[in-house]
Amino acid sequence: MFQLAEGNYRHQDTMGVNTDVLRLLVKPEGAGMVVCLSSLIARKDAMKEIGGFDTGLLYSQDSEFMFRLAMLTGFCYVNRPLVLFDRSPVENRHVGVSSVWNKQEFFLSDSQLRLESLLRLTGNQSVAIRNLVRHQLGSIHSGWVNCHLEAGQYGKARAAAYKAVQMNMTLNFVVKWLLTWISPQLAMRTVRYRESRKVSGFSV
Repeated sequence: MFQLAEGNYRHQDTMGVNTDVLRLLVKPEGAGMVVCLSSLIARKDAMKEIGGFDTGLLYSQDSEFMFRLAMLTGFCYVNRPLVLFDRSPVENRHVGVSSVWNKQEFFLSDSQLRLESLLRLTGNQSVAIRNLVRHQLGSIHSGWVNCHLEAGQYGKARAAAYKAVQMNMTLNFVVKWLLTWISPQLAMRTVRYRESRKVSGFSV
């Protein structure tokens, strides 16, 4: 799994201690991939203490579970390939019943549930981690704005944009919220333009 981690998080030592597991698990890809359930070894009593998996989540139970475990105990790493993953295109892996995983609405819904759970867990224990969760949750609500605009559900788009601003008051989110009130059609064109710039490799 360490080969999937961001370059700036790859360890040099054979073994060691992960010092920022909570931060990594807020966004469980990139560097967060070094904390992987498939190669996790933990004490049974610790796993029972945190209550097992959240069965209300459909695809991110592992990272939410490990976040709760990381709040209880520290994590060490073994810098060796311990598992192999199927990295074929998602269209080939997510078929049949699991084809719902390819839908944006599924990703947004499950991610929102996971992040709201993390927000409740952090409480006042870590301001930095809590803010990171809020930032991620703001991005999820912003994603909902895009979905609602595409569906012509402008009231829902405004509500989602307001939630995004509440979670993370950035200039982009504030402008997006204002546009949902002033001109939802312009908001939709702006979203599509930004998405096309991303696909083209331009930063916005």
